[in-house]
Amino acid sequence: MISAIVLGAGIGKRMHSQLPKVLHKICGREMIFYAIDSVKDVADNGVVVVINEAIPKEIFEGYEIKVQKKPLGTGDAVKVAIDGLDTDLVLITTGDNPLFEREDILGFYNFFKETNSDVAFISAESDDPTNLGRVVRIGNEFLKIVEETDATNEEKVIKEINTGVYLFKFEQLKKLLEKISNDNAQGEYYLTDALKIAKEEGLKVSVYKLPKKLPIYGINNRYELSIAEKIIQEKILKKHMLNGVTIHNPETQKIDYFVEIENDTEILPGCLLEGKTKIESNCVIGPFAQIVDSHISKGSTVKQSVVLSSYVGENCSIGPFAYVRPENLLVKNVKIGTFVEVKKSKFDEGAKVPHLSYIGDATIGKNVNIGAGTITCNFSGLEGNKKNPTYIEDDVFIGSHSTLVAPLVIRRGAYTAAGSVITQEVPEDSLAIARAQQVNKIGWVKRRKGQNG
Repeated sequence: MISAIVLGAGIGKRMHSQLPKVLHKICGREMIFYAIDSVKDVADNGVVVVINEAIPKEIFEGYEIKVQKKPLGTGDAVKVAIDGLDTDLVLITTGDNPLFEREDILGFYNFFKETNSDVAFISAESDDPTNLGRVVRIGNEFLKIVEETDATNEEKVIKEINTGVYLFKFEQLKKLLEKISNDNAQGEYYLTDALKIAKEEGLKVSVYKLPKKLPIYGINNRYELSIAEKIIQEKILKKHMLNGVTIHNPETQKIDYFVEIENDTEILPGCLLEGKTKIESNCVIGPFAQIVDSHISKGSTVKQSVVLSSYVGENCSIGPFAYVRPENLLVKNVKIGTFVEVKKSKFDEGAKVPHLSYIGDATIGKNVNIGAGTITCNFSGLEGNKKNPTYIEDDVFIGSHSTLVAPLVIRRGAYTAAGSVITQEVPEDSLAIARAQQVNKIGWVKRRKGQNG
């Protein structure tokens, strides 16, 4: 049995952030989950995640959580993790190690078995080993790992570094952890000291030098975070393109880890697709669109606009320069046009808001056309934070520069004249005329059937 431990309790001082280091996001996902992904399929006996008290436990659903209450080093964190553990082998990685993949860990595990090792770790060559543990050898023979703060000048020029990934036989690990001390510059219990002790006691300590070269091994600052994001973003883009999505100028795109895109959709330059967004087939997104936590159904277009936490039905058109705020539902064939802001509203099939309007807390019926400059006045300011609803039934025509003062109902087939301020219910198939200076009086006339008004 193999149990995995992911160490995520470190403070990460070099991030200069109040947010714990392992919770910094890469492509919309906390970096620690990439590290978990690399080991979870190899660990047939489960994954233990070690965190500090500032990290919420609930985000790690499905994993065993242990809390390191004081930052006493990696050796102490592993002690916390193995308390009560029953296993044969322990695979350890750090939560700031997002670039390792399952294949890297599987190759390491096979090496461990083939060499019949008691202890093993992954090393790599680094162009800039500053602040990383150096692998000290005598000839080709491993001697120890020395941390930057404890290294001599001769040791600091070593390019081979410790990546923070280890495999131990469990019984040996328990004995070794009891023998490490905190007699070092940081006053911490280093897990790396367990390797030196193992070597001194005649245990077989093996070094698996990573066959491929990465630009960084672990993330310690915002610059390294940006390098990791670039690498992971490229993988995400490649995945979508191989699945049939056309992505123009990939270097200009930001597509988060959880975003789903179906085939034959086209992503034009400069888009930000974030959160748990889903885009169905045959859509055109962009240029310069931001879509967050939204569903865009097949055949729809979003051009130079922002869409937040909303559902967009089939064959809808948004933009350019529209702002779709959260909780909107566009049913089908809906147009939200140029310089239109909508919020918490439902637009039924065929509804159109072509330009220069604000629609909030409204229910818009089928085939409604809302003229330029129309606004729903849904907040009176006299009722606390209450927002009043507007209901516009099917086949209504709202004239340009209409002001719809909620709460309000406009019945089926009605018209409002341009420049009207509507404060009262408008009956079915009628024409409402209310000027700004007559806001308490609405004149309306019944329209003959088939008359355009």
